[in-house]
Amino acid sequence: MKATIVIPSYWGRPTGEAFNPGDIVYDHPTPLDEDGTLSRALESISTIEDKNFDVVVLACATSPDIAGQVEEKVERIVSEFKRKGYGIACLSHSFEKSIKQKLTESGNEDFENVISLCGYSNIRNMCLIVAELAGSDIAVLFDDDEVYEDPNYLQKVRNDMSLDFEEKPIRALAGYYRQKDGGYLLSPPDDWWWAEYPMVRTMNEAFRIIGEKPRFKKTPFVFGGNMCIHRGVFRNVSFDPNVRRGEDIDYLFNCKCFGIDFILDNELAATHLPPEKKALPWQHLRENIYRFIFARAKLRAQDEAYGGRIVPLEELEPYPESCMRDDFEEIVFKTAVLMGMHYLQIGDELGFTESMRNIYLARYDAPPKLNPFASYMGFNKQWVRLMDFFQKDRTLADIVVSKIEG
Repeated sequence: MKATIVIPSYWGRPTGEAFNPGDIVYDHPTPLDEDGTLSRALESISTIEDKNFDVVVLACATSPDIAGQVEEKVERIVSEFKRKGYGIACLSHSFEKSIKQKLTESGNEDFENVISLCGYSNIRNMCLIVAELAGSDIAVLFDDDEVYEDPNYLQKVRNDMSLDFEEKPIRALAGYYRQKDGGYLLSPPDDWWWAEYPMVRTMNEAFRIIGEKPRFKKTPFVFGGNMCIHRGVFRNVSFDPNVRRGEDIDYLFNCKCFGIDFILDNELAATHLPPEKKALPWQHLRENIYRFIFARAKLRAQDEAYGGRIVPLEELEPYPESCMRDDFEEIVFKTAVLMGMHYLQIGDELGFTESMRNIYLARYDAPPKLNPFASYMGFNKQWVRLMDFFQKDRTLADIVVSKIEG
């Protein structure tokens, strides 16, 4: 089974340049005047022994006005890893335009809204599109702030996907993140204002299955930078473009709706070495407010009329279930008040105001105005038709393959 390792790489304005309010917000985009972590990630890929794979790096800019510079920068980095025993290419916003142009020329411009390199979910969908165009059986999703330390990683992936689990072939495979200390648990937050927020505690409760037998088991969580998806799945299940973050666990939910479970292999690790996040505490809380309230609304909106099975909240215990309960707004209220007290203590008026605003947003703005489940199921129908088009028209596939081999 051929594999394509797809790596989204996020790039922003040079250090010191003012943030534009219209820029896309990612956790830690690399400034254009820095080298970032991409070379380290690509170097680690070179240690994988089984060379029956190729690599595609998606160069993603935080703003259209720097897209050309981002593409040039990432192309230079990727060029240093040519002829390492596997094919490699950089695709960016110019390729996104090529796809849309091809769709228009073929009378399929209604698919254009499915194609985007802006936002986490759209970019993950592009990862799957690239794997399809590269002619791969397996899309291996990896991030540029990780490294592989297991030379047998891909051999394990192929072996796993040749197995059955509960009398069904493994087609959605979850690995796990090894942290800087070599373990897989997260450090609990040191800051007292997170005392009422259950996220890290219940994440670690969920992660304990990593260290438990048997080796393979169903999982309520999956890591976006260590998930492997067979073409039988990625041709039929998309990421949800309305999800602004947490797209990996949302994808797990989407798969469950179609009767597909992610299977965790507790021997399939990638080491996660992220730069320090620069988001302020109130910003971090706000992003999670929108994330979990949307996820809860989507779960509650499930309807057999749209097809698929109804996924109960219990299948997501203990995480993300702990942040999708009826009392989530109460948790937000307590956390925002504690956070506001912290900002008052240090004399940060803006921080206090934005902390209090989070209480309002959780009640009145975060709940989605659309039916999130119906919207996703409609989008996914478009996705299946688009993937069918890519299978029949290989023009774009030829472009991708030539860039990988070039």
